[in-house]
Amino acid sequence: MDPFTIVAFGDSLTYGYGVLDHIAYPACLKKDFPKWRIINKGINGDTTREALERIHRDVLLFHPQIVLIFFGSNDSAMLEDYYRPLIEYEKNLRSITELVLSLQHEKEFNNGTSLPIFITPPPVVDTDFFPFTTTDRVKLYAESVQKIAKEYNCPVIDFFSELWSKKEEAFEDFFQFDGIHLSNAGYALLYPMIRNVITNHYK
Repeated sequence: MDPFTIVAFGDSLTYGYGVLDHIAYPACLKKDFPKWRIINKGINGDTTREALERIHRDVLLFHPQIVLIFFGSNDSAMLEDYYRPLIEYEKNLRSITELVLSLQHEKEFNNGTSLPIFITPPPVVDTDFFPFTTTDRVKLYAESVQKIAKEYNCPVIDFFSELWSKKEEAFEDFFQFDGIHLSNAGYALLYPMIRNVITNHYK
């Protein structure tokens, strides 16, 4: 039997931009589940449009039992090369979800169907450093993730709400200098949420 496989499918927040290799959440999964195959398919700068273009080679060919879907920070940014309107973002997420759900396995996990697990994009530090993205904009995309996860009855990790609940604390400590990419503290907040959802579904 092939090893239990998880594909982390996302953008720079999945890749681990700006942090050491062992800090990003796919590396943490490898450490905690050494017998599993954990594949990091985070690409810096990706949106859901590019994700759909590469999903066959980067996700489906590995026949994963779980796919962590973590997009939205770039889709919501008001930059010519990144911005994806909400209607396209939702359409792309639905297509990604249906492709993942089409994968079949032995019935030892999730009744033989691959499991998409969504992660909502995090808020940002609202400053003039990167004025093309704001927490208010990202929130709309996070709400779309929640909606689509509910449509397909898939688990969702509401990282947006969890991180935003820290806004009265040392909020900026969860980010790198740009106020967008996660710091070590940001990944330390995110990873237990991912681990808990996975372990709850893997019996």
